[in-house]
Amino acid sequence: MAKNKTKLSVLVPAIKEKDGKVIVAPSKAWSHQELKKREGKAAKHAKHEFELSNLKIVNRKEAAKVAEKAKEVPKSVGKRLHSHDLRNAAGIKKVKSPK
Repeated sequence: MAKNKTKLSVLVPAIKEKDGKVIVAPSKAWSHQELKKREGKAAKHAKHEFELSNLKIVNRKEAAKVAEKAKEVPKSVGKRLHSHDLRNAAGIKKVKSPK
């Protein structure tokens, strides 16, 4: 049986609240801050994470490795991925959540 060799990539930013609840952004245009604003007080101390193409949620350090390997971002991004790194590399403008 052949293994699926689909290239792993970073899909979208996500946040993980203290209670373990994960909120995934609708697109790469969203920032972690916009997600936190949309979720309100419960997300105040949420961790910045990312969803991968295999639907796994990973921290910024692991996401940086995946994005670099998939050539989604330049090596100059560093050890931790930020939501703006994905947007800038893809030429996507940041979305503003409604007030």
